[in-house]
Amino acid sequence: MTPEAPPFLLLIDRRDPKARCMLTRLRELLDAGEARRLQQLRLQGDRERFLLGRGVLRLMLAGWLRADPAALVLGVGPRGKPRLTGQEVAGAAAVEPPPRFNVSHSGDLILLGFHSRREVGVDIEELRPVPEWKGIAHRCLPPARRQAIGALPAARRDGAFLEEWCRLEAVLKAKGLGVFGLAPEGGTATPEADVWPVALPAGYVGAAALI
Repeated sequence: MTPEAPPFLLLIDRRDPKARCMLTRLRELLDAGEARRLQQLRLQGDRERFLLGRGVLRLMLAGWLRADPAALVLGVGPRGKPRLTGQEVAGAAAVEPPPRFNVSHSGDLILLGFHSRREVGVDIEELRPVPEWKGIAHRCLPPARRQAIGALPAARRDGAFLEEWCRLEAVLKAKGLGVFGLAPEGGTATPEADVWPVALPAGYVGAAALI
């Protein structure tokens, strides 16, 4: 994968019978910390999203590194972005850089993004009313984008705001930042990013970013 290549994206729908058949096997791949986190989730939907996201992530990384998915050590960076640690990374580095990755979920969908050369971020949102969008946009989006959303017919504003939010979140996640990574006037305190909209089933919007 060259630096210019787009990210590799994998979309999972937890309603898919094939995905549901994987749940028991994926549970066996979790480490102790992941198993505790799964236990703490009270809602079935939250448990399934976490299990599919983390379990399939382990399978994908294991195939990339030719490693045991249950043996992979998944840590976090200084600001919470997931990353690989451990001997598998050192072994893979001799062949090619270890993959960068990111995960997002909303509603029934889980989106995973991967790239071997650049930091990747992904974000998806289920379309829904966002009555507080103006306040969030004022804090998080540049004036031109706020004005463009406000100029749309009322029925389209929530969706347009969520599209912008996904773009913003994808860039911030690629950088390993949270919303605290925003510049004071809105926008991102990040280097120039390549950002793509993600084609998703009806009712969802999403974006992927590389930096």
